[in-house]
Amino acid sequence: MAYGLRIKDASGVTVLDTSHRITRLRYNNVVASGASGNATLSDISGLLSVEFGIPINNGAFESPHSVSRSGTTIFWNPNYYYVSTSTLVFLFLYT
Repeated sequence: MAYGLRIKDASGVTVLDTSHRITRLRYNNVVASGASGNATLSDISGLLSVEFGIPINNGAFESPHSVSRSGTTIFWNPNYYYVSTSTLVFLFLYT
């Protein structure tokens, strides 16, 4: 793997692998539990991306926030269930 991101779970199973494309981290942010928000990134217009959230608390199995993109804006909103942990939001650009 020359470039990219590979995330494995505690058992060593790969759960995310972006090494098959050239990727770069464009945005990351820590979002407080229960918070909604967005960020506008004017330089991502017309580019491909993958965006997701990872819970900061090791005991959480799913992200307490849903993360999405529309145009040049990335959004995060609390999921329908309540998990009292913050989320680390990522946006990667790829070609």
